[in-house]
Amino acid sequence: MTHTPPSQARWSRSAAAVLAVTAAMFLGACASSKGAPPVAEMATARASITQAEAAGAGLLAPVELLSARDKLVRADAAMQSEQFEQARRMAEQASADAELAERKARADRARQAAKELERANATLKQETGVRPIK
Repeated sequence: MTHTPPSQARWSRSAAAVLAVTAAMFLGACASSKGAPPVAEMATARASITQAEAAGAGLLAPVELLSARDKLVRADAAMQSEQFEQARRMAEQASADAELAERKARADRARQAAKELERANATLKQETGVRPIK
C-alpha cells in the first residue's frame, strides 16, 4: 500500500470538492434553464383567444386575433420541444394580443351602438317635431 503525502491528499480532496461543486452548479443551471412548463400561461392564452372570438374579434380585429393564434401555435411548439421559457413568453404575448383583439372588437361594437342610438334619437326628434338645441 502506497502512502500519499498529506499535501497531495488535501489537494485531491479540494480538487474533488471543487469538481463536485462545479458539476452541481452546471447541472443546476441546465435544469433551471428549462424551468417548469407554463401550463397556466397556456391556459390563459387559450381562454383569452376564446373570449376574443366570442366578442367578434374574427370580424372586427382579425389581425390581432390572427397574431394571438400564431403566437399560441408557436408556444405549443416550444412546449413540445421543452423550451419552457420561450413557450411562456409566446403564451403571454398570445394573451396580450387576444386581449387587444377583444377590446378592439368591443370598442367597435360600442361605437356602432352609439351611432345607432344617435340615428334613433334623430329619427325620434324628427317624428316628434323637436328641434335640436344649438
